[in-house]
Amino acid sequence: MFRADNFTVVVLVLMAFTIIVIRVRLTKPLENTWPLVYWVLILFFTVMRPEETFNLVLILAGVICGFLLRYEFMNSIFTRIIRYIEYIVWTYVLLRSMNLCMA
Repeated sequence: MFRADNFTVVVLVLMAFTIIVIRVRLTKPLENTWPLVYWVLILFFTVMRPEETFNLVLILAGVICGFLLRYEFMNSIFTRIIRYIEYIVWTYVLLRSMNLCMA
């Protein structure tokens, strides 16, 4: 059951931002800085409420992938692998956010 308190509203906003950043990552060049802003916000949110939010190790993997893609120095195969890892972490964030909102 959904309850509209401050925590769930912030989680819903982060879910919307996740979808926007996925769209930006798919359509804009890799040198875009919005994904880095997103990863900093998610990391901050995770560190502030570690027992209630996301797995820190997975979020740090996403942060590392975001920075590697932003400062691209890799060949196309390695870039594709890093992008897939970032998509997996985004999927985790969306699914975990839905669980947090419905709990």
